Amino acid sequence: MAIEAQFPFCGGSQQDWMDYGCGGLNQLFNVQQQKQQQQMQPQQCNMHQLQNYQIQRNPNLFFDNTLDSASKNSCSTSHLSMGSLASYDEKQRQEIDHYIRLQNESLRLKDEVIALAAKRTGELEEFLKKLEFENQTWQRMAQENEAMVISLNNTIEQLRENASGCLNNGAEDAGSCCDVSGRAEEGFLDAADDIPRKMVMACKGCNSRNSCILFLPCRHLCSCEACEAFLDSCPVCQTPKKASVEALMM
Repeated sequence: MAIEAQFPFCGGSQQDWMDYGCGGLNQLFNVQQQKQQQQMQPQQCNMHQLQNYQIQRNPNLFFDNTLDSASKNSCSTSHLSMGSLASYDEKQRQEIDHYIRLQNESLRLKDEVIALAAKRTGELEEFLKKLEFENQTWQRMAQENEAMVISLNNTIEQLRENASGCLNNGAEDAGSCCDVSGRAEEGFLDAADDIPRKMVMACKGCNSRNSCILFLPCRHLCSCEACEAFLDSCPVCQTPKKASVEALMM
């Protein structure tokens, strides 16, 4: 009875034990495994059929898990790549900003140098204009002075000629002093000559004082010292007076 109770524990029947004997336990165990696999095969087939049916009913159900895992991996990879790209872009932006600041500073310094050079150039041009104006003024004054010197020299020559003529007339008068009648006649002639001479040498402004002022540039000796201050032009030729010189009459 004890042996018969062990047969069901092994999973076999009495007939199997009698067929295989005690030496065929391993073979009997393999047979039991095959039977269990045969019993599991319908269940596995049913599970596969159920999965296939669910996939046919909802095809997206099979891809959801795959897409979820792929999306998780891609999201993590994209987060890493976006972070590295953001840091790289920030670094590039900082370098570009630094370069732009350096270029702006360099341009500002160049603009200051150009402005300073332009200011200096303007000052030099203004100074050059002043020098040119002064040069022209001095040239004009030199020409006027040269003309005045020439006029004075001519006047001096005329005065010398007049003085030499007066000396010659005085010598002739001294040579004929013994002749009374001749001297009287000569005195009468001298008096007659003095009248037009005094008229010629009289001031054209007052007609009373002798002329002692020479007008330039016309060089007419036609005014006294008192009248010259009130005359703007020569009283003889009406030429505008630019200058006047006092002539010393002997």
